[in-house]
Amino acid sequence: MSSPWLTSLETLARKRGGDDARAIGGKAARLVWLVKHGFPVPEAWIIGQQAFQATLRELSPGCDPRSLLRAAGGRSGSTRAAEARQELLNAPLPKGLEEELDELWQTVGPNAPWGLAVRSSATCEDGALVSMAGLAETCLAVQGKEALAHAVREVWASIASGRALAYLAAHGVRDVSMGVVVQRMVQAEAAGVMFTRAPEPGGLTKDQRIVNAAVGLGSPVVDGVSTPDMLRIDAHGRLIEAVIARKLRALVVVDGTMQEITVQEPDRPALGPARVEELADVASRLEKLDVGPWDVEFACDAERTWVVQARPITGHGFPEGGNELTVWSNVNVGEALPGVATPLTWSVAGDFSEAGFRRAFAALGCSVPRHARLVGNVYGRFYLNLTQFMRIAAQVPWLDPRTLVELAGGSGGEEVAHQVADVSRRGFYARFPLTASRLLREQLRLDADVNAFEEAATKAEKAHNALDLAILPDEGLARTIRDVQGLLERTGTVMLTCASSALGTHLALKAVLSQVAQPGQSGRLFLPATIGPLAAERLAQALTAGIRDLESARPAIGMMRIAELARREPMAFAAIDRESTVGLDAIPDGPTRRALQNFLELYGDRAVREAELSTPRWREDVRPVLTMLRVAIRGQVREVESSLARARAHADAEMIKLMPRLGIFEQTLLRHLVARAQKAARLRERMRTWVTRVLGMLREVFLDADRRLLRLAPELLQDQLALQASRSPLAGMHSVFFLTVDEIVRALEMSRRDLAPLVRARRADFARDQARPDPPATFIGAPPPVVLPPSGGDLLRGVPASAGVVEGRARVIIGAERMGELEPGEVLIVHTTDVGWTPLFLMAAGVVTELGGPLSHAAVVAREFGVPSVVSVVGATRVIRTGDRVRVDGDRGVVERLRDATSLQSPAPPPIVRSSDEGWAGSRE
Repeated sequence: MSSPWLTSLETLARKRGGDDARAIGGKAARLVWLVKHGFPVPEAWIIGQQAFQATLRELSPGCDPRSLLRAAGGRSGSTRAAEARQELLNAPLPKGLEEELDELWQTVGPNAPWGLAVRSSATCEDGALVSMAGLAETCLAVQGKEALAHAVREVWASIASGRALAYLAAHGVRDVSMGVVVQRMVQAEAAGVMFTRAPEPGGLTKDQRIVNAAVGLGSPVVDGVSTPDMLRIDAHGRLIEAVIARKLRALVVVDGTMQEITVQEPDRPALGPARVEELADVASRLEKLDVGPWDVEFACDAERTWVVQARPITGHGFPEGGNELTVWSNVNVGEALPGVATPLTWSVAGDFSEAGFRRAFAALGCSVPRHARLVGNVYGRFYLNLTQFMRIAAQVPWLDPRTLVELAGGSGGEEVAHQVADVSRRGFYARFPLTASRLLREQLRLDADVNAFEEAATKAEKAHNALDLAILPDEGLARTIRDVQGLLERTGTVMLTCASSALGTHLALKAVLSQVAQPGQSGRLFLPATIGPLAAERLAQALTAGIRDLESARPAIGMMRIAELARREPMAFAAIDRESTVGLDAIPDGPTRRALQNFLELYGDRAVREAELSTPRWREDVRPVLTMLRVAIRGQVREVESSLARARAHADAEMIKLMPRLGIFEQTLLRHLVARAQKAARLRERMRTWVTRVLGMLREVFLDADRRLLRLAPELLQDQLALQASRSPLAGMHSVFFLTVDEIVRALEMSRRDLAPLVRARRADFARDQARPDPPATFIGAPPPVVLPPSGGDLLRGVPASAGVVEGRARVIIGAERMGELEPGEVLIVHTTDVGWTPLFLMAAGVVTELGGPLSHAAVVAREFGVPSVVSVVGATRVIRTGDRVRVDGDRGVVERLRDATSLQSPAPPPIVRSSDEGWAGSRE
């Protein structure tokens, strides 16, 4: 089929110059190239970039990409891009295009039961320097003329997203146009992505391919329960390694709409041997034609493997502030705020973290480059620029980059140490006398400073709570936002001082302990015989456990006491035990209900993922508290007081064992460092609680601002109602969370009414980021195209966080909404935890996390409760399954899936195959 606007792939493949990316875009040009070279590509039609240009001519001035790219990064850039996106979504199609789309559907529709896919094809897309992977729109299962027209507009409008414009501007692109690919969807039995070179520590291999495949369309399940099969194959399609995921659901097209269905054979591989061989052949042919690694998207029907699209793996955008050598890590910052952050949270937490780190380094006497970026945005997730961070920290002679990275729970220490080897310390030494004097004064008055802060903050909190936000004028609410933001900055300054004290004292204690004579030897502290870093770390953790009155442990202790009360009140017990109970009204008046009300008064600002401002606090939504209470009352849990007493007794016992080997001076030094470390940890946790309280105040003010913004811009309310009607996952997220603090303040001060396009664009970016799998916890340069599961078989290694060894049944929990699945006595396996998770620690036999370090808030609480814990265990939630029997060794930082494991809900996964001789069957034996 050929027409002025639509041209088939076959026609373009026969036409000289038909693969000109300037006319049809990079993705379409690559598909034409694939057809020319005989690759199996689903039937497709191309809308050239002329249609996009014709549409732009009908829009307001400044909506063209050239103008938007010039404004990208400026103060009005986001607003202009959002307005352009909205105009594109509402624009009429060029004359004749809608009729051609109707004719196309009438011709193709009867033979396309799964509909059509409408994909972007920007003129710079899939090029040698710019890939734009995942930045532009793709619409699947499109059916009918109206839907096709809307999908074309969606694709065009995606070029005006803030993320896409920032990416293009960073790559020096000054103008861009957009073609569109309309492609028949394959009735996929399986689909996925192949990378023709496997990532290895030294680079990419030439003789191995990586295949990620899932049943059905292959799109990731949004809730993260399912992961794709991972196959490592050689150049001939022979299997080298396989990790077969348990497939609970698949995404398919039913009656014209995409739906999730239950997989009938959950442990069956998504791909059979014939399809794997076909993929290997595709990879070999591609690399013969164009040497280098390729990213291939494929779909398999009952007959063959189709190449849906393919791009060379070349142009990668580096996170802002980094380059190809920068080491990025979210092991520490990701524990505080895991997952994708909303724009409002980014504008608060990003500035808060950046300014806080700078102040902390300046206080240490370090020189901080003016344009250095310490915190980066990687697909909406918080990452620390480890290279830049450590280059600044390396100015301090006794701060070893390897040790700091290990304490954060991350990897990459050796790489960073190499990168910072040339850092000069002359400036630090010149400033050291003044710095040392100031630091000494700070440490001596730290208790007094915290007390003074708390006194002032308590007054500010009372004054804030006395405000009736509803009667404030808009300008008054804007001033209130700035006031609370200022309180947050002051809170962060004191908290970072406490955190620096805790870190410094811990490092000093660990250094002293590393010089302790080996057991069985006599003598004094500084003898040649030393213990290793792991033993010194474990001993430091043991000695500093038993912290009395630890603020972060209080919510868990309070919740266990409520559970004890509920066991004595049958009616309260029954109400909590009912899954249908979602509020306090269902609990009869009595000691349990009054204790719950008091609990919410004290800890109502807490929540899981509490650093995210869009997260409802326990005071607003009590269901997470009731869920954890439900777990607590259904079985035996740790007795709180005895757990705390055991932790203190164990710490005392370790100290008693050390004393005979030390002299008087060393004993005094050690006791002082232990006491100081405990006090610093206690103060840090107190200040972390204040951060949470101030964030709760900010959330309250922003929710009131949202009410006013809906009045100023009624379109926001219409969008919110439309999201609720469509049951969108974003329906519960208020519009205000997709704006920045400055934008909210300006809107209130100037009564701005043009916010809806900006919010819509940010929502689209947020949804796209949420759909992405998490990048690796640590990576260099840019996130790799594929994240491999760990290849350690049944043995996983992490960082010891709380001593002890325990065996038990694993419970893998993906998302706080599934907390209620934990049974007392199980080993809790999660991606990460914060203080909102800690009540579960008293119910779990052990805790394993994929993020975090031994000094994290959750690790400190685990030690107080005596719960064996290992953190920073890469891939734990993918390798371990609910029902597996595991051994958690909190002394060595090892998690082992036991060979005699029996699953109560899902069978143990097949072993990872290391030999290529058995063929496919080897992976199932």
